[in-house]
Amino acid sequence: MARYMVIGAHPDDCESVGGIMLKLVDLGHSVHFLTATNGCSGHHIQMGGAIAARRRQEADRVSALTGVEYEMLDFDDGSLTAGLPERRAMIAAIRRFSPDVIITHRPSDYHPDHRNTSVLVQDSAFLVQVPNVCPLTPAMRSMPAVFYMQDDFQKPYPFEPDLVFSIDQTMERKLRMYHQYTSQMYEWLPWVGQTLGEGAVPEGDEERFEWLKGTRHFLISQETADRYRAQLVEKYGEAGRQVQFCEALEICEYGEKPDAARLRELFPF
Repeated sequence: MARYMVIGAHPDDCESVGGIMLKLVDLGHSVHFLTATNGCSGHHIQMGGAIAARRRQEADRVSALTGVEYEMLDFDDGSLTAGLPERRAMIAAIRRFSPDVIITHRPSDYHPDHRNTSVLVQDSAFLVQVPNVCPLTPAMRSMPAVFYMQDDFQKPYPFEPDLVFSIDQTMERKLRMYHQYTSQMYEWLPWVGQTLGEGAVPEGDEERFEWLKGTRHFLISQETADRYRAQLVEKYGEAGRQVQFCEALEICEYGEKPDAARLRELFPF
């Protein structure tokens, strides 16, 4: 069984590839979510330790729901840098789990925490196998393969999908993962997006879940399927025309260079 590590900046970032990860969990593989920050800035009312603790609880619910391990580094949300303390913490965290695969943000992104998380992974990818760097945590014997999550940013270059996946069978459960983040899905993101008008977000639990299907966390997987329809047909044949929900990955050059056979082994669906 292989080991997969998704490294995001904040609690709810790793879920961008939740559909793929759920398929891997179903096959018996080990999946570990790591966030580089504690989420302490992600709210418009709660502050500091209060919102960080709440987001830890939300992440724990995702873990209980899915079987995915969830780890959070204790760097402050909104203040992450790609400095030596952060790099050492990242190297140690990667070594502890010893993944075959890492998936993270691309280095071009609107959010500084996303960008710096990507840089930290890039800076760590080789050093995880150097014993004299962070010597208290045993070094890995080889680099993991590194992949980027999809995004829509165009400069300096747009996302280029090397792998596409139907997530039709796991989309509902992926949305349930997002649903655990009450502070984000139903409070902070509607507020910062200026859609938190009176009555805009339902009060009931299932009503909220249905409302979530009208947000980008649901719609982006539909848009991705339409955008990469040709690649889906190339992979799945005529069945690719019927795929409703899709996630895509781009191979990062700063890691193991997996060939076609290795990619089929790592992502057998």
